[in-house]
Amino acid sequence: MNEIPFYIDLKSPYSYVSAHRALALSRSGKVVFDWLPYTLDISGRAGGPGWRQRVRYLYRDVRRFATPLGLTIRGPERVYDSTIAQLGLLYAKQSGKHEAYIEKIFSMFFQRELAPDDISAVKTQLDGCGCDSSGFQDFASGEGRSLLASIQKEAEEAGVFGVPSLIVNGELFWGQDRFDMALAQAGISL
Repeated sequence: MNEIPFYIDLKSPYSYVSAHRALALSRSGKVVFDWLPYTLDISGRAGGPGWRQRVRYLYRDVRRFATPLGLTIRGPERVYDSTIAQLGLLYAKQSGKHEAYIEKIFSMFFQRELAPDDISAVKTQLDGCGCDSSGFQDFASGEGRSLLASIQKEAEEAGVFGVPSLIVNGELFWGQDRFDMALAQAGISL
């Protein structure tokens, strides 16, 4: 079974909805995803004209999808840089604990119990998922940063511009509402 590249940002509510569904499919053995961090930089857009209205709409919209899945999505209290949490995903992948990490980070962030830019909070979650976080700080300041930059560059070269995004047979599917289409393209029946 081929891995499907799946780009997420651990601060994206739409990534959360898609990841929730993807984790269930992965655990059932129907599909294998290559979980890849793609960090959105929304800081330059925050506070611009119409920002508050767009954000309010976005969270109302995503709750339409999340609520039937039993997911709680509370809007963050500020704009976060999720780079540290994204590096945690790469670190967790090294020990095969990334699915538990993804599930935990999304849940905690959208319940306002975790700041994705807090390295000690991310280390605590890595430990809680069965990773040894003792090398995370060095990873996050060295090898991990290089790896994250490389993944981001490769993603953009493949056409990724937002999350969640899946690439199936060279075709980009962006948005949680394209998730089923992507899986159909991959020949996976739900």
